[in-house]
Amino acid sequence: MGKKNKASLTPMDFQLGSGGVIPSTQEAFGPNREFSGSIRKEESGATAEFKKALGTQIDIEIDELKQFPSNKEFFVFIIQYFVSDKEYKARDLDNMAKTMLDLLKGRFYKDDGQVKTLLVGKKMEKRVPKNFIYFALKEMKDDRDIDALKISGLERSVTLFNEQVAKGLC
Repeated sequence: MGKKNKASLTPMDFQLGSGGVIPSTQEAFGPNREFSGSIRKEESGATAEFKKALGTQIDIEIDELKQFPSNKEFFVFIIQYFVSDKEYKARDLDNMAKTMLDLLKGRFYKDDGQVKTLLVGKKMEKRVPKNFIYFALKEMKDDRDIDALKISGLERSVTLFNEQVAKGLC
């Protein structure tokens, strides 16, 4: 029998968990009658309160971590655990991710463009019987890609690209 290949966890530079549910930030724009364009909708009170409360918790935790905010690229992992199936189904990952990225900017990185890899998930899990937010960040110190990206298909995407180039599709 061969040895079981046990994947090792990628060490993170920062992680934090908090009770609750990430409110959605929607990139919704409405017409602006004063000029030909549109303006971003105002943030809801619930989103502002969430950012203030979790932001304070983050600030306390990172107070002694002098490397932040950094100019490096980052891997950001966010998972939202739900207890309600209804709420689980109603929540959009992209909107929750935007809320968290807005919250993390200025604390860990200076610009959203520094987020090289973003892994966001939502889950109902018996081992986590409450609404719970977990997020972790890893500063990318070199050109290596994070293990999660490799596992999820980085090489498969390169292979598919090359196959499509060979067929004249790209």
